Amino acid sequence: MSQLYFPSLDAGKATGDGPASAAELQGALCGLLCLDSHANRITWYKSLFDDIHPDEDEILDLTALFDQTVQGLNSLDFDLQLELPEDDAPISSRLTALSDWCQGLIFGLGVSGLTEDTELSGDTQEYIADVVKIGQISDSDLEENDDEDTNFEELVEYLRMGLFLLYGELQPIEPEDNDTTEH
Repeated sequence: MSQLYFPSLDAGKATGDGPASAAELQGALCGLLCLDSHANRITWYKSLFDDIHPDEDEILDLTALFDQTVQGLNSLDFDLQLELPEDDAPISSRLTALSDWCQGLIFGLGVSGLTEDTELSGDTQEYIADVVKIGQISDSDLEENDDEDTNFEELVEYLRMGLFLLYGELQPIEPEDNDTTEH
């Protein structure tokens, strides 16, 4: 996914409990979309964050993020890409962004109505528990070794595929009513 830039998310401009990064923003959007298939593509961020005040250019980027994410979630090729730094970025910054994405997903699910009473399959419950754990990882948890890039990519792939499981379970495709009622 192309790296979108949201100046209002810069640390110096943070005014409250809004998202800390583009990764967290996309994670929260994914959580929202899992529970609200009718989210407004222009104002979706307002249902998640009170303290995000985008300018006109950012609104265009927020709409683009929404469109890319919806398209990715509904792709038959599972081609949703997480909003993470490029592969050549330091592993610590990629891990921080991944943690932000996970925190955003959990936040988005919670704000959108997921509760402990929501019926979920065992696999989906396990995925959500893993997302919570991954969201607590920090770069100090890293062990320096040659496999860190491979492990990171496997973790990203697990999160992506688990998101499709979660989305599919919470937004099942409903069969079209073909008016097959007998008269």
